[in-house]
Amino acid sequence: MKKMIALLAFSAIAISCSTTKGVESTNWLGKKVTMVSVAPENGKVTATRESEKALNLNSFEQLYPQTIYNPETVLVQYSFDRNKAKENYADDFYKEELFLEIPAKAFKKEYKDAALQDVKLVYGKHCYCKGEAGYYKITQGTLKVDHSDKQTKIKLSFKAPSTSLIENVEFVVE
Repeated sequence: MKKMIALLAFSAIAISCSTTKGVESTNWLGKKVTMVSVAPENGKVTATRESEKALNLNSFEQLYPQTIYNPETVLVQYSFDRNKAKENYADDFYKEELFLEIPAKAFKKEYKDAALQDVKLVYGKHCYCKGEAGYYKITQGTLKVDHSDKQTKIKLSFKAPSTSLIENVEFVVE
């Protein structure tokens, strides 16, 4: 009986330690998303992972990411949409998003500061906030990626070129 109780206790500990803790939801693609980092208040956070997609950053003189077909890459997107006010106000919108293009082959790697140039990592801010809205390449921070064909785990801490609510994010997306 003691062996049975010890086995059950060990199993419970092993299971609780091996799972990713966080808030689970389903994205618009029907895939499971686990948000590990705390989401900003008064809004909705979501993430997606799309195979055979890439970022085209050379479309205009200004940085404006467009998605294109590429069978060798995966595009991971993370976004925060602030809830609108109950009253109807003009310019009542606020959104921050991250785009990350990674190789489709499974890997686990950490990028820091200058090494962030090895991946396409773009931050976007959309709001009525003069001088801050737009798209920016991320050049300062730490990115940890654990990617497989079943899921992608991202942990990112970065310095945004403008004020940001999502400078520290951690999530897992199928």
